[in-house]
Amino acid sequence: MDTDSLIPFVIIWGLPAFMVVRSYFKMNTDDKKSAINDFRSCRFILTIGFIVMGTFFAHLGSLFAIRIMELIGIVFFALGGFLSAIKLWNKNKIKSVIILVLIAFPLWYLLN
Repeated sequence: MDTDSLIPFVIIWGLPAFMVVRSYFKMNTDDKKSAINDFRSCRFILTIGFIVMGTFFAHLGSLFAIRIMELIGIVFFALGGFLSAIKLWNKNKIKSVIILVLIAFPLWYLLN
């Protein structure tokens, strides 16, 4: 494990997770139900969920030097970006191409 990477990992993933949990507990019951329904939707899981999960696994695999975990993260990240572009294609074709380009740069960097 690279100890120099542990502090940024905790800050990058721990701070937002803490803020989300704290905000969730401050919500009223109707907002909590709405947030849970949004997070459980298939559309959210297949787009934002895959991107975040893929980034987390790739970062975790890089931290612990586990190449297979890093590759699994890259696959989830790419799949989430591709599905996000497909979802956005009907609304705005230019933004969907921009998403694909933005997803391609980190993939190119991670694979090289």
